[in-house]
Amino acid sequence: MSYITPSQAQAHAGLRAMKVVLTSAGPLDGPRRAAVAAVQRHLLHTDLDVDALGPIAPEELARAVRDPALREQLVSGLCAMTLCGERIDERELLEVERFAAALGARPDAVRQLHRLHERRLLLLRIDIARNALLGKSVRRMLDEGGFYGLARNLASFAGIAENEPVAARYRSLEGYREGTLGKALFTFYRENGFSFPGEKRGVPEGVLTHDLSHILAGYGTDLHGEAMTLAFQAGYRRENPFGILVFLLVQLQQGVQLTLLAPAQQGMLAAPGLADDIARAFVRGTKMTVDLMDDWDFWAVMDVDVEELRSRYGVLPWAAAA
Repeated sequence: MSYITPSQAQAHAGLRAMKVVLTSAGPLDGPRRAAVAAVQRHLLHTDLDVDALGPIAPEELARAVRDPALREQLVSGLCAMTLCGERIDERELLEVERFAAALGARPDAVRQLHRLHERRLLLLRIDIARNALLGKSVRRMLDEGGFYGLARNLASFAGIAENEPVAARYRSLEGYREGTLGKALFTFYRENGFSFPGEKRGVPEGVLTHDLSHILAGYGTDLHGEAMTLAFQAGYRRENPFGILVFLLVQLQQGVQLTLLAPAQQGMLAAPGLADDIARAFVRGTKMTVDLMDDWDFWAVMDVDVEELRSRYGVLPWAAAA
């Protein structure tokens, strides 16, 4: 299910529900207020005064939003906005559950929100990895190389052994023409000091799409750039886009380490303007014509110019996604 743009009436009703959830334990904190404003500006295209909005009952929201897919998106959005705060209160969880029950929608994000609140962090890490980032990638590695191939990928990532044939294939990208995706990937890895797939401590091939998304979107590898790249990926996802947003917010706003590939941080949304940049990156991803995480064969286009691929895939210039 890719992102659905709600009507203005639905957006108004959704914002009222959002306010009910986010203020159930007290006034809006700074990060949530920034996130609500960014969502209004870039996704909903409204400028409502959130403080003046009246509450909405779950049953009234259910009458305003009939589409099952939009209902699931709305509940996922309520969960994501809850994660934008400094902490999660049990009263907020109860309100999310009330709206989920009335809408007949209980996406993965509801379960994950509970696991975070209950500090069941091992289950949370497994849940988010399986449903947001790694599931299809791991299946692809199994399909292409079987359990032996998966084991070799993991062994090289752990620094136990090098998978020389895989590593050699990526090192060969040095010989690609300037401007191509392959040459850009080689340069990206060498300039950032990353190890190639197959090399010791190299990223598993199954998650290489993230680095290629950095290149196509043009975002850096600092915390700001990582957040925007993840939001961009969430935008182009056709299956569970909010799963990646939950990953982003749990890792970088709630401060829970979900992956060894990037450090966790608490309170990233305190940075001025970051909520807007994340929302813009998400919208930019929604304009794409292809889901790069859905069995994209990047080796088939390694010799194609990056600018040509941006045009082919519908990657808008940064300014056009404002």
